[in-house]
Amino acid sequence: DGSLLFQQVPMVEIDGMKMVQTRAILNYIATKHNLYGKDLKERALIDMYVEGMFDLNELFVMYEITPEDKREQQIANMIDKAENRYFPVFEKVLKDHGKDFLVGNQLSKADVQLLEIILM
Repeated sequence: DGSLLFQQVPMVEIDGMKMVQTRAILNYIATKHNLYGKDLKERALIDMYVEGMFDLNELFVMYEITPEDKREQQIANMIDKAENRYFPVFEKVLKDHGKDFLVGNQLSKADVQLLEIILM
């Protein structure tokens, strides 16, 4: 019926709109519920951290299409990058920031995304 703008999911119906594209949906929901920073600087930090998390997530997605004979190598690569490249960054941000959240002093979209990637 034309609801899927690019003929693919995800699609969320919210506030009278049919929204597509993951990042657009996430940004809308985060903004609506005050999870997207209090100003432009906080929003930029949130975007920066979330984009790093999306990069890490791509490693997990690639595993699904990795040929069987290379999956063990892919797992080792995922673990190495998670432990030595990505998670240390978020640990440092939290330590340097001195708060319980990645940005500002309240829960943000970045904190939610980090929890998701940790649980994966």
